[in-house]
Amino acid sequence: MQARKYSEPRINAERYLYSASQQDLLAKVRELGQQVIGVHAKRIDQEGIYPFESMQALADSGLAVLAVPTAMGGWGAGYAGDVEMIPLILMELASWCSSTSQVFTLHNTGVQLVHALGSAKQQEFFFEEARAGHWFASFGSESGKDRFKLESELRQNKDGYVLNGTKIFATGSPGAKWAFWRSVLADTEGSQNERYVMPLVDLTSSGITIVDDWNGIGQRGTGSGQVLADNVHIPTEHLIGEPGSYGTVDSFFSAQFNIHFAAQFTGIAMGAYREAIAYVHERSRSWSTDGIAPKDSSIVRVRLGECSARIAAARELVLQASRVLGASYDQPELRETVQIAASQAKIIATEAALEVSSSLFQVMGARAATRDNNFDMYYRNARTLTLHDPVDKHLELLGQRELERYV
Repeated sequence: MQARKYSEPRINAERYLYSASQQDLLAKVRELGQQVIGVHAKRIDQEGIYPFESMQALADSGLAVLAVPTAMGGWGAGYAGDVEMIPLILMELASWCSSTSQVFTLHNTGVQLVHALGSAKQQEFFFEEARAGHWFASFGSESGKDRFKLESELRQNKDGYVLNGTKIFATGSPGAKWAFWRSVLADTEGSQNERYVMPLVDLTSSGITIVDDWNGIGQRGTGSGQVLADNVHIPTEHLIGEPGSYGTVDSFFSAQFNIHFAAQFTGIAMGAYREAIAYVHERSRSWSTDGIAPKDSSIVRVRLGECSARIAAARELVLQASRVLGASYDQPELRETVQIAASQAKIIATEAALEVSSSLFQVMGARAATRDNNFDMYYRNARTLTLHDPVDKHLELLGQRELERYV
């Protein structure tokens, strides 16, 4: 079902709230959502396939360079630029297809890592790859019991390096050309952090095997399966940063990780809400013998009002955390405040995504639960995506900080 176009105060207020470039990008993504991305979203979910058409539409619209600095031909979003822009785009994009938004999120993480840690020569090369429409990914998870222990190894030889390892939850791998492969240097003394390296791996290289075996209940189009590296050659110039140098930017990217996921949770709630409104206008049947239309029912209006408030709260916390993150560039004393703001956004956005995508069934009625409607896609996507970095950890962190404030 195509989304009904209706007046929305948030959209009308954008020209007062956002910069001209942010408005231009939001309009571009909204148009892509209506014409391409939203059109394919339910098929992607039902068939569990990577969103090739949607990602191609983003590339054709120049959005592969969203996080490339403006001086180098991009939109200047993210690291050392407009930190608010990426979450704005992710919320809109996730409202149309959250599988596409998750793949796009990891792409922007990769491009920003090149910006943050790459040499001028590396930036020139890899930003040109983004301009050519090639997608990036970022692989961290491995199958060992300790999720924080890196077992992928990079071993130096006379020609550069050789990579061996296996990554799971390798989001975006079916469509990406480049992937940051979080690894450790072999035959090197020191802690994991001291040996921590991030080669950018060409996924078309000999020795790379992509196994698209992701079979989650939600986010089914993210391609988050396994990727295997068997004696893969890594040129020296594709090693981004020095061993251990990620620690210099870890606080930024760890906070941004939570903000970007909170943005996507919020976007899922936005998409579910938009579809529910359309359903109530066009397809819902009266619940009572007096024949009152669902749109005129006080019960429906109360439920929609509650959902509207939840989405607005989540959205504002995401944007507030983004602004604090941007301010922390030249104010390092804000780093703890950023982590708190990111956790608050993630907690409220998690609740919004799960509550809105579930409670809206009460607004639409039993027919909305049929497979043909596939409205449960929003809840399944929310339930799956919100399991990344469990929200209870953030609740505990906030509780601890609050107790410490009053000592």
